Amino acid sequence: MGVIVGASMGLGLMPMVSLSAAQPAVADEGRAAPTVVSEEEAIEEAKKTGSEVEVVSQRRESREVFATPEGNLEAREHLRPVWTRVDGMWKRIDTALSRQADGSVAPSATSVKLQFSGGGDNAPLVRMERAGRAASLSWPGKLPSPELDGAVATYPSVLPGVDLRMTAQEDGFTQLLVVKTAEAAHSAELNELRLKLGTEGLDVKETSDGGLRAVDRGAGGTVFEAPRPMMWDSSSGDTAAAPAALRATASDGGTSDKDRGEPGAAESGQLAPVGVEVTADDELVLTPDVNVLQGDKTEYPVFIDPQWSSPRATAWTMVSKYWASSPQWKFNGDSDSGMGYCGWAYCQPQDTKRLFYQIPVSTFAGKTILSAEFVVRNTWSASCSARSVELWQTKPVSSSTTWNTQTASGFWTKSCRRGRSPMAMTAAVPRMPNST
Repeated sequence: MGVIVGASMGLGLMPMVSLSAAQPAVADEGRAAPTVVSEEEAIEEAKKTGSEVEVVSQRRESREVFATPEGNLEAREHLRPVWTRVDGMWKRIDTALSRQADGSVAPSATSVKLQFSGGGDNAPLVRMERAGRAASLSWPGKLPSPELDGAVATYPSVLPGVDLRMTAQEDGFTQLLVVKTAEAAHSAELNELRLKLGTEGLDVKETSDGGLRAVDRGAGGTVFEAPRPMMWDSSSGDTAAAPAALRATASDGGTSDKDRGEPGAAESGQLAPVGVEVTADDELVLTPDVNVLQGDKTEYPVFIDPQWSSPRATAWTMVSKYWASSPQWKFNGDSDSGMGYCGWAYCQPQDTKRLFYQIPVSTFAGKTILSAEFVVRNTWSASCSARSVELWQTKPVSSSTTWNTQTASGFWTKSCRRGRSPMAMTAAVPRMPNST
């Protein structure tokens, strides 16, 4: 699904497609309801109590199914996992980090078994495991004890003037190097970052678009993947290109740039890919772009952002008109992204952005769809004035999707709805491809 808007806002990473069906079709993760295993039992209990009842047998990592008091089934497909199995039992996803008995740092519950280093040099920086296959990365040196804040573990001064942030996600992690000064950027150790790569039952391969895949040696499927890493600085970019009539000031309803925190990749005036190589002696070599790292126009901090996750049928990306040829796959590891035109004076840079979400609907093939909604959470708005939002069906997206590629003829296939979230899309679901 593609989304176009005519306003500047931030949208969260957890959109859902909610469907009510006369046949099996997932419901709101926050609803409190009795849990019943079978569909028949759930429908009977829902009619009797007048409340929704979960059909536990149909629960999946990213899906929930509820029987309604009217005798229908309501399904909700989440973009990322909301459940995972821990010791054979379902548990809500919880990415908050805590220190473990073995000295490591780990989230409470994620769909991959994830561990970060607790400091020192006796364990990898990060290890992730899924279905008996594992991959790890080791920092080239002794790590300080991390500072924990929710899902983020910050290792201060891993190099002089450089912090390392590791963030647990529902199905993987992000790794962000924060280069705080020009002096730090000129460190010889940043010319190439060499991390020891460990695998169990996996082969790590480079992809044609500059990313990585960790492939199961037996089955041949991808267990973990990493898009092409990007890096950016804290400069604001060229805002002079925006029409004067479209520029606004903070007094028009926007907030100052100081309130927006650190810039994301597409909010920077300088953005470049990071070179990636897997060597024969199992090292992952990251080569930062010198112009962004040490350039005369560079503003610090500079951010370098590799990320890893387990592949899924769902996907999401953002495209930026300012950075028209640069992919922003999975929001470069951020939890949300801007959408629409941002003409406020503080925008970094002034830009037009579009968001794309890909959610499988093949489960509902042959079902009678009574209603369907696309739900996304608005995390921030540049103005309190109402703006329209358009929901479109598009061709599939990938880690190579950019502003330039989405302008191709036939990419935008059909308009579904204009309005506010949640947005009705009942008529669109039956005509969607089985996989998207």
